[in-house]
Amino acid sequence: MRFLYPEFLYLMLIPAVLLFYLVSTNKDALERVFEPKALERLRISGDALGRAGHNLLAFAAFFFMTLALAEPVIERGETKIKSRAPDMVIALDLSRSMSAADFYPDRLTFAKQKLEEILPKLPAGRIGVVGFTSAAFVIAPLTDDIDTIRFLLRRVKPQSVSAEGTDLAAAIRGAARLLRKSGTEIVLLVTDGGDEKDLGRLRKVVEESSMVPIVWMTATERGAPIVTKGGRLLEDERGEPVISRANTALAEFAAESGGIYVEATVSQEDEERIVSYLETLSATATERERIVHDRIELFYYPLFLAVLILPFALYSFGGRERVSTMLFLAASSLLFAAQDAGAGIMDFKLIEKGERAYLSGDYNRSIEAFEKLSMSLPKNEVWFDLAGSYYKSGRYKRALQTYRKIVTDDRKLEMAKLYSMANCYVKLGELQKGADLYRKVLEMGEDADARANLELVMKILRERKNRKKSGSGEGDESRERKDGGSAAKESERSSSKPGGKKGEGRPRKLSEAEEKKWMRLIQNRPLKSKLYPLIPPEEDIDAKKW
Repeated sequence: MRFLYPEFLYLMLIPAVLLFYLVSTNKDALERVFEPKALERLRISGDALGRAGHNLLAFAAFFFMTLALAEPVIERGETKIKSRAPDMVIALDLSRSMSAADFYPDRLTFAKQKLEEILPKLPAGRIGVVGFTSAAFVIAPLTDDIDTIRFLLRRVKPQSVSAEGTDLAAAIRGAARLLRKSGTEIVLLVTDGGDEKDLGRLRKVVEESSMVPIVWMTATERGAPIVTKGGRLLEDERGEPVISRANTALAEFAAESGGIYVEATVSQEDEERIVSYLETLSATATERERIVHDRIELFYYPLFLAVLILPFALYSFGGRERVSTMLFLAASSLLFAAQDAGAGIMDFKLIEKGERAYLSGDYNRSIEAFEKLSMSLPKNEVWFDLAGSYYKSGRYKRALQTYRKIVTDDRKLEMAKLYSMANCYVKLGELQKGADLYRKVLEMGEDADARANLELVMKILRERKNRKKSGSGEGDESRERKDGGSAAKESERSSSKPGGKKGEGRPRKLSEAEEKKWMRLIQNRPLKSKLYPLIPPEEDIDAKKW
């Protein structure tokens, strides 16, 4: 075992010795006047610990806190990693203008989907993520764990931040802060560019930080209005709707700064350009060696003891029996709290395990993880992920039962639930129920997938109806024939058709092309806590709220 920050122990040594001397020798005013026996009789109720006991406990709590700050660890080894791939930071625009819908369903959701696609392809070392508005916020520090970055990206949304506006300079400074010990200066700006046309300040910040910007423009020149949370259009000072457009001035800025400007597309052409550019940078970069340590953290043990002891150092609880009772209650409550904290950590691991299994196609493992998670965290988002895993594994009835557990006022989540339930009914062959749910989705709002699926289902239902009618006609014709044997055979043939009476319960097997249309799993759980600035907004910058 060793301490990562032993300087805390050295710095606290002299104050600790002084504190120990003071707490062990100091007496209050009454103790200086009265003898201990007389003082005990004068007091209404005795304190089992006494002044010296309280002082010693305060010293013990201080000592354990110092140990926790020094961060004790057990080393399990280290690994040397050699790489030419540079570290980089992704700066994601979280301003209100990213809610514009010139990309489906909106710019921010589209940008996060594109990032999920490109992350495994990036020829980079460690990747960090900052979100920015008029300030920069850390979403993920530099890490090799792509799955964790994807996990965090899915859950971040504009409501998670505590500042408004768009300041690209703050994004550059935030990226430079994360990369200050890395030796590389690459930032991928995923943004609509804001409204700032005079980029002199931004150029100055880039020159000072030596950053190489890759601008990934997630807006169109035509632009789109900004929809507020209440569904109304955002208006400017004159009462006119704000139309947010791509800031094309960033193309010249990127070229001057040694980077590139890439317009987002629905194809993978934009991703290929970014990957190709990074591969070029990696080919000319010098090889770097990095050491990764594998450690077991132990700081929470002394911290637990400090929190347990501190109340007894600060407060008097009466006699020894009372002190013992309070000690027992405090220890029990802290153990339960530790158990809850452990459960929270396990929840995170279960979510990560379930999502990783889902993405790799191992749906049985994802079901196992989400079932465990649903027992400790029975929330709508967990039910949705569990139902999606059931669906992917072909257990459509279980998926339906799980989707029915979702009760929400969130319109988007309710639409996603109904859409997914409709997919389940179609897979079970109950096309009419599926069509009814697709209609309910479209009543709540426009959804291209629901509309496409509804048209396909209605087409199949019409085909069945036509076949049923044609089957009945053939049966009537056959009964008019003189040959009874051939009539029976004809009737048998007609009833065995999909539209006939016997075949009516047998759903038509969907083709592979049709089945591909049925499901697109929605995973978008927001962070509940606010993100606070890594780089705070500058007071002299007059940034618009969008």
